[in-house]
Amino acid sequence: MNAEDKQFAVIGLGRFGMSLCEELSERGAQVLAIDINEICVRQAADIATQAVVADCSNEATIAELKLDDYDLVMVAIGDDINANILTTLLLKDAGVKTVWVKAKDTPHCKILSKIGADKIIRPERDMGIRIARNMLDKRVFEFSELGSGISLAEVVVTARNMGKPLSQHPCANSDETQVLALKRGPEVRKAPDMDMEMQVGDILIITGPEDVLSETLRKL
Repeated sequence: MNAEDKQFAVIGLGRFGMSLCEELSERGAQVLAIDINEICVRQAADIATQAVVADCSNEATIAELKLDDYDLVMVAIGDDINANILTTLLLKDAGVKTVWVKAKDTPHCKILSKIGADKIIRPERDMGIRIARNMLDKRVFEFSELGSGISLAEVVVTARNMGKPLSQHPCANSDETQVLALKRGPEVRKAPDMDMEMQVGDILIITGPEDVLSETLRKL
């Protein structure tokens, strides 16, 4: 399914929600922007496919907007935790396929997990972790949590591994991690041959259990 075929709804148009609307729209997705603040909705109208003033902590509103037809609904309500939680609960009860939610802290995350949120996001914390990893080790280009204890990392090949077959890279010779692709300049090789020789600057895209992957990266 192409981006233009996907439908997203973003509830809560603060800085985080507005950024999501803008990025999704720029990538060609259909975006419904929702907030109870008319000023925010007017701003989003220039970005999103459609923007409406509505209170999604109301069951009738969710039904009226037919949010169960959307591929993914993002609850980006930030300040009102009660509204954030109630909206998430009502979306799940309404049969929305996938509900992602912005959380404020650990207790908030626990509640959202118990009521069935499909993915819980803490933007400041997640960005802090990514920046810290990059500050600590320039070889780790990116590190992302995919959920269910699985993570994905982009690792830069250094001179230490130059000329060696891919199978000898520490992240590739584990039964628990997998090399999904190798980027060399503009070229991306999916499921690369493990006998191919690595070059300095190659980027390996690797996935595996978060604890195993983190421990392997520490040993690079």
